[in-house]
Amino acid sequence: MSISVSLPVLPTASSTATTSVDGLLEAARPCTLSQCRPGSRATVIGLDDCGSDEACRLRALGLCEGTAVSVIDARHAMVLDVRGTRLALGSALTAGITVQPLPARSARR
Repeated sequence: MSISVSLPVLPTASSTATTSVDGLLEAARPCTLSQCRPGSRATVIGLDDCGSDEACRLRALGLCEGTAVSVIDARHAMVLDVRGTRLALGSALTAGITVQPLPARSARR
């Protein structure tokens, strides 16, 4: 005889997760890069809403589908860490980039 126990996942302070109606933690939904806050991380899932010339240039700079990015600053332009290089992108461009937010990194001790 086997017994299965289902324990709820407790919400954390992660900015990339939301709590559902039943109190369980669910994954963050895809959003535009312009909606990400400084300190957050995300994986690029699409450049479809950018113009073809802009998308080609972003891919040449290393910002392509599947790339993880970190948002460093978002005051005047969004400053990103992309594969160890910093890129500054305007709000019109970041609004055309679709990303999947990643969970916050745990602090090292």
